[in-house]
Amino acid sequence: MEIEWEVVLKLFLAVLFGGFIGYERESAHRPAGLRTNILVCLGAALIVLFENFYHEKNPGTSDNLRMAAQVVTGIGFLGAGTIIQTRSHVKGLTTAATIWVTAAIGMAIGGGFYYAAGASIIFALLSLRLLKRLENHLMIKNGRMFMIYGESKGDFAKKLQEVFDKNKVPLWDMKISIDSKYYMEATVRIPGHVDVDLLVKEVMAIEGVQRVTTELLLE
Repeated sequence: MEIEWEVVLKLFLAVLFGGFIGYERESAHRPAGLRTNILVCLGAALIVLFENFYHEKNPGTSDNLRMAAQVVTGIGFLGAGTIIQTRSHVKGLTTAATIWVTAAIGMAIGGGFYYAAGASIIFALLSLRLLKRLENHLMIKNGRMFMIYGESKGDFAKKLQEVFDKNKVPLWDMKISIDSKYYMEATVRIPGHVDVDLLVKEVMAIEGVQRVTTELLLE
């Protein structure tokens, strides 16, 4: 069998493009990093190349995108493995979406859709880097999850509201739960500019509060 160097070139581009996205994810310390994204992109490209090769050898067959369609479905299981749901929030959605896009780029390379793959890699990297900075600037994701535990006494909700207003904390996704014994748990997402030490001190001063914990929000 004669080697088709265009096929080798496509596989090399898949490794290269997957590496671009993988490097960005690796530098951000995400679970799906350099090797994962390279393998996803390479595998997706190889499946499309094999399907094209098979239908060239067997021109009578139909539906030459059946295997490629399974990549779109199957990659969802790999992406789901990167999503982690904690008690306070969900992490890994961006990484899961990145894996899905990387697979699509690999399929585009395998099909010879080079300029679309090139444009997609640029848009993906811009989204991962520049939009992350914009999100941090707008304080949409940058910040902490603030968790309060204790016994609900008196005007707890009112006093908590006063503390947050004093520290200019917008109430994002605030949840308060109280059981039959008046044991209370409250969670609220706070932006990164807030002085956490001062906020903890003032919240702990509220009657009934026994413990306060914070957790960094990272995507």
